[in-house]
Amino acid sequence: MRQNNSGINTNMAESFRMDSVELLNQIGVLAFINGGEEGKALYNAFVTGRVCYEAYKRVSVSQADVLRAETIMRVSEYVKSHPRASEAQLKTEVEKEIKMFAQKVSQLEGMS
Repeated sequence: MRQNNSGINTNMAESFRMDSVELLNQIGVLAFINGGEEGKALYNAFVTGRVCYEAYKRVSVSQADVLRAETIMRVSEYVKSHPRASEAQLKTEVEKEIKMFAQKVSQLEGMS
């Protein structure tokens, strides 16, 4: 148990720290409690923004995820349609698909 110069347990002090989102939330709560209608509007805007962002992140799928799934699907289709393909042929096909995937992801990153 470490203590700082004032005798406070530093581990306990660190446990009371807030991350940025928690801090913004608490500022919004204080504004709501002390700020009348303006505070209520500020807190409402914060909560609405946070809920919308969280909902968006949960339902959205990145374009890279879509490309990854398409690549896996093409490889599996190749394997199904070429059951007697040699290990070298499978390796060549997988390498080709991975290279195409990497190029497409690189193009996506260039658009951002």
